Amino acid sequence: MNFIDLEIFKTVAQHKSITKAAEELNYVQSHITNRIAHVEKAVNAQLFYRHRRGMILTPNGRILIQYADEILQLINDVKKKFIQPKELMKIGSTDSISSIYLPKLILKYHHSYPEVDISLITSSSENLIKKILNYEIDSAFIVGSTNQLDIVSYPYKEEELVLISSSDYHSIRNAKDLENQTILVFNKGCYHRFLLENWLKDENIHSFKKIEFDTIEGIIGCVQAGLGIAIVSQSIAQKYSHWQIKSHPIPSKYNRVLINLIQRKDNQLSLALSNFTKMAEEKYGV
Repeated sequence: MNFIDLEIFKTVAQHKSITKAAEELNYVQSHITNRIAHVEKAVNAQLFYRHRRGMILTPNGRILIQYADEILQLINDVKKKFIQPKELMKIGSTDSISSIYLPKLILKYHHSYPEVDISLITSSSENLIKKILNYEIDSAFIVGSTNQLDIVSYPYKEEELVLISSSDYHSIRNAKDLENQTILVFNKGCYHRFLLENWLKDENIHSFKKIEFDTIEGIIGCVQAGLGIAIVSQSIAQKYSHWQIKSHPIPSKYNRVLINLIQRKDNQLSLALSNFTKMAEEKYGV
C-alpha cells in the first residue's frame, strides 16, 4: 500500500462511487476496484459496504480515512518544501556585452536550469552599478571597475578597443585625425565613451561633435553610412565586419578594458544566481 492507494481510497470514500472516483482520477474502474481490494488486504479489514447506494465506509474504513487524511496532508507539506516556485533572476549588462558574450552563456544556463526565468536589463555600466546598489537587479556585467564598497567584482573578460569608421574612411593614425570629426557614442555612463573622451582630452582635442545612441546596432549602422567614428570592442568590430566598416587601432593606454561581473556584498546568493555565477566562471574564469 502506498500514498496513491490512499488517494484512491479517499476519493472513493468522498464520491461513494468507484465510477466517479475513476472519472476524477482518470483510471479505469477495474484499476480502482483492484487498488481498494489491495488496501483492504493490506490492513486485513473490510473498508466499504458495497450495495446499490454505492460504497459506504465501514467502521474500519472511517478509522482509516482519518489516517489517510493525515498522511496525504503530510506528503503534500513535504512536496511544498522541496518543489521550489519558479524563480526570476535579474541580470544587467551593457548593450555590447549582451550582444557578444551573453547569448551562449544564457542559452547554456537556460538548458541546465529551465525552471529559472531570466530578465536581462541593458544599460550603461554607470546605471547598472546604481541598479545593483538599489537591489533592482541581482548581478551585472559592466565594463571597467567600481570602487563602491558595497559591491564585489569578479573579473570576467578582457577586451581590446578599436575605432571604427566606414570602409572608405581615411586611416586614423592619432587623436589629431579625430579633430572636427563626428563621434558616435553611447549615452553618458558608458566606459568606452569615457576612455575615448579622456584620450582626446589628453591630446588637447576639444573640437569634435558627439551624437548619442542607445544601441550598438544604431551606432554601427550610422558608422557604416559614414556619419562618424565610434569606439567599440574588437569583438564587436569583428561581429559587424560584414557591414562594410573599417577598424583603426587605439594607443595601448586607452585600448584595454576589463569586463567585471558585479553583485552586492550583502546579497545572499540564491541557488539560481550561485549557479549562474559558477557557469560564468567556467566560461571565462570569474
